[in-house]
Amino acid sequence: MERALYLDERISVARELQAAMLTDLPLTDHVEMSALYQPAADGHMIGGDWYDAHHLPRASASDGETPALMVTVGDITGHDMHAATIMGQVRSMLRQATLDHPPYSPATALTALDAACSVLPMETSGTLVHARLDPVDGSLDWTLTWSNAGHPPPLLRTPDGRVTQLLEHDILLHRSLGPFTRTEHRRALPPGSTLLLYTDGLVERRGHDMDAAVAQLIALLARHGHRSLDELLRRINNRLADPAPEDDVVLLAVRTPASGRPQRR
Repeated sequence: MERALYLDERISVARELQAAMLTDLPLTDHVEMSALYQPAADGHMIGGDWYDAHHLPRASASDGETPALMVTVGDITGHDMHAATIMGQVRSMLRQATLDHPPYSPATALTALDAACSVLPMETSGTLVHARLDPVDGSLDWTLTWSNAGHPPPLLRTPDGRVTQLLEHDILLHRSLGPFTRTEHRRALPPGSTLLLYTDGLVERRGHDMDAAVAQLIALLARHGHRSLDELLRRINNRLADPAPEDDVVLLAVRTPASGRPQRR
């Protein structure tokens, strides 16, 4: 009985740690954002999945321009207290690496994270996508810049309903691989574009074809991408995720404004 209570307490602490990392998304008048997190059905499995979003500093305190936005979705290997702890450390280290390296390149931040993980006594292993969204001066267009460390490809839906997989990626995050110079990629986002980031728990299920699940995800985003982001993520999760998922599921969506009217989450 004492051992069972001890294990329950450890699981509770890990889940509280994980929940603390899933902070509220930043309020913005410029883009719409929504996130969804669904834990694994097995209460003894504590995942290392997380999402993050934060604004970047403006050029000056008096700068009235729309701030750039950083968004991240990641998945640390494992389903235990250790994975939750490493997730919290990696998330915080990536935030610091980003803000310490102006002009805030996603690839530069990931390269700095790799370098730190290669020398610190952390058993770091996992995948993530780190992305930056910048408004284009004088228009409603935005620019997406991202670096992918072995994570499932983000999806981009343009206002015409077309969905593109952003397939460019580098190797996963792993301390034994040593410092690695990350690459980044850039794409223009027309007004009303929707970016979707997710973890593999959404599309990977024992006994099912992962490629077929990704194809279904693309079809769902194409068909329902015009809906509010909260509703879109619920529909995707309800259709694709197992009712009793074996792994955590994280979804994060960002939509650029389609008109001159500001949007608030």
